[in-house]
Amino acid sequence: MGRIRFCASCGARLPIKASPRRRYCDDVCRAQAYRDRRTSDRIMGLALMLAEAEWTGDEGMIRLLTCPECGRITFAGASRRQDTVYCSGPCRSRAWRRREARRARLRA
Repeated sequence: MGRIRFCASCGARLPIKASPRRRYCDDVCRAQAYRDRRTSDRIMGLALMLAEAEWTGDEGMIRLLTCPECGRITFAGASRRQDTVYCSGPCRSRAWRRREARRARLRA
C-alpha cells in the first residue's frame, strides 16, 4: 500500500496513484505556491536591503522602506503594490488628514 501524501500548498490529499514527484493537487495550488515563493523572496530581499541601509546609515533607503506615518517597515512590492508608501489604510488616511489640516491652516 502506498504512503498517504498531501499537497504542499493546500494540504489536500494527493491521489494514491500519483507520481512520486507530484507535490501539488492541481495547477491552482502549484500557481499559488509559486506566488507565495516569489512574495517571500521579495520580502527577504527587502529585509536585507533595510538591514544593509541601517548598517551603512543610508537614511534615504531607510526612508523608502519605512512608513512615513508610523515608521513601520512597509515591504512595498512584497505582498502589496510596488508603489506603496504607507504600511496600511489607517496610516494613509492619517497622513491625508494631516495634509488637509495643514492646507486649511495655510488658507486661513
